[in-house]
Amino acid sequence: MSKLLKLLSFSLILSSCGPIEGPIKHNNHEIKDRLLNWNQMFEPSEDYYQIYFYSEKCGHCNDIKQDVLNYYFKSITTMYFVCTDYEAIFGPKTDLTGIDNVNEFYIFGTPFLAEFKDHKVSNYYVGKEQILGFISI
Repeated sequence: MSKLLKLLSFSLILSSCGPIEGPIKHNNHEIKDRLLNWNQMFEPSEDYYQIYFYSEKCGHCNDIKQDVLNYYFKSITTMYFVCTDYEAIFGPKTDLTGIDNVNEFYIFGTPFLAEFKDHKVSNYYVGKEQILGFISI
């Protein structure tokens, strides 16, 4: 067979396989039923859950958006989301562990991921490096 005929045959074989797909891209519309407002963060019925606080204007939040959404869709953990563009209380970096009400809770910035156990803050991760380290476990 000539080289041209081999090349055409190979091209036909590849094209019949369909497009090569990359990683799944998620968007915020897929989590609209998981969105909480600021005052709802201690209301979920689960004993253990996580809340991811983000801003659509935050470069770091946008950098890890797909990582966080992939974690959410693959995880067996209950996760909620709060967009801080509309409401949020920011405060100094102090220990938030054990806080059990919205009047004492605040975040240090975005992105911010908090774990809640028995409706109390049990742990939290601040910034993209800490969050990526946690969700990659």
